[in-house]
Amino acid sequence: MKVKSNRLVDRAEPAKIPLYQKMKDDLVQRVLSGEWRPGELVPSETALANEYSVSVGTARKAIEQLAQERMVVRQRGRGTTIATNRGGSTKPFRFLKFFSRDHIRTEESIYLEIMPGKATAQEAKSFGIEAGAPVARMVRLRAANKMPMLIERAAIREDLCPKASQLITLHRPVSISSFLDRMFNILIMRIDEKICAALADEEDIKHLGAAAGDPVLAVERLSYDLAGRLIQISQLHVAKEAYYATSTK
Repeated sequence: MKVKSNRLVDRAEPAKIPLYQKMKDDLVQRVLSGEWRPGELVPSETALANEYSVSVGTARKAIEQLAQERMVVRQRGRGTTIATNRGGSTKPFRFLKFFSRDHIRTEESIYLEIMPGKATAQEAKSFGIEAGAPVARMVRLRAANKMPMLIERAAIREDLCPKASQLITLHRPVSISSFLDRMFNILIMRIDEKICAALADEEDIKHLGAAAGDPVLAVERLSYDLAGRLIQISQLHVAKEAYYATSTK
């Protein structure tokens, strides 16, 4: 039953856009709508070609585009699945990972504060929402082998993640990316970071064991979903004892 084929015909797009690109865009929309969940198998190229009334080659190229952008994962003998943040799968972005001096990852999360809040003017501008719109706020301490490594202050938009503050309070996830995937079908696909030096503030002195005037690494981290929407804004202060490295996992 070719229920999706009209989507490629009815789109008000220039005719010069390749058919495989239109198909790829439509497949992305189906993922965003929740039709296919992260980790779920996608129909075969032959099945998709029949569904969209295109050649198998066109369907294959659309899937290849998604694979190159790491929105799907192709597994020999199993098929193609929607990419997921769970279970050690590869993420299509680079970001900083922090370690203690003995190279232990910052895998422990201690939540200091979780609350519903309202978007500031700057947050609203960044998120593309109204000032005062609901956001989830959290402050957490990240530690390695019980040693505090960094403090994270984050805001998550609640128009796309309703009642996120309540759910974070309930589950207290170590990985927010996996939490967003599991609870809201939101797959973080890109992270942008700005890094600069800063001086320790009162929270750093209290929780990181820093002294007044100590240097810390300040990181602004912006996390975007599959559709390019900004989902989370984080401010990190990293203790001088922490090592860091750029990673793609």
